[in-house]
Amino acid sequence: MHDILNLNIVLFQSEIESNMEDFKYFGFNEEPDYTGYVGPSGEYDFMGASQFRLFCTLGLRATHKLLDFGCGSLRAGRFFLIYLNEGCYCGVEPNKWLIEDAIKYQIGQDIIRIKKPFFSYNNKFSLDEFDTSFDFILAQSIFTHTGINLLNTGLKNFSKYLNPDGIILATFLEGESDTEGDVWEYPKAVPFRPSTIMQIAQDADLVATKIPWYRPRQTWYAFAKNKDRLPTPSMFPYLKGTVLFDPEHRASW
Repeated sequence: MHDILNLNIVLFQSEIESNMEDFKYFGFNEEPDYTGYVGPSGEYDFMGASQFRLFCTLGLRATHKLLDFGCGSLRAGRFFLIYLNEGCYCGVEPNKWLIEDAIKYQIGQDIIRIKKPFFSYNNKFSLDEFDTSFDFILAQSIFTHTGINLLNTGLKNFSKYLNPDGIILATFLEGESDTEGDVWEYPKAVPFRPSTIMQIAQDADLVATKIPWYRPRQTWYAFAKNKDRLPTPSMFPYLKGTVLFDPEHRASW
């Protein structure tokens, strides 16, 4: 089973390259650049800023260690890198060119030199290259592309590297069925039932809750080892992610 799982993950980059027509799902007619590869390019600014706002709302400080799993072209990472102290930002991204283009066109080499982030380019959902544990883990629009086996692997690995009072924030496409197997579907999104998400969290020794932070097309979940680290319903009014004066995001009001 593990050999099959690893083979499917290793192949997913070639599958993406052979299915570039699927990027029409995001509204592109040509192969996207580094901003469009990670989602609609017109949302590149908003999506990154929204993730940064969410993490700060949940207590992110400059001294915290943060893992950006599937960091892509640093859509959110460019905000975290400036905010966090030296050595506190880590990213996992199999497509190295995305990070290289983000450094070239978004943040520059000086930020890399000053902040000293660590990047892993592995495509096995592994965190074994890291010699630290994390206070915050971000998996934005990762499990919207995986089958249930990769979701299970991902949350168990996150749990292993999460500090006792740490928190994981991940997005999902909720549905009435689950996506079985070892598949990696990109850029198309795949669903999971809320009950399945909760059960897999429990299997990974995590507690979980859905939070109402605004995110077009997907839903945020928070996971922790300590239930007291999760936001409670009384905190939900402060976790809306509202965007005022922007008709495009009126749904957040």
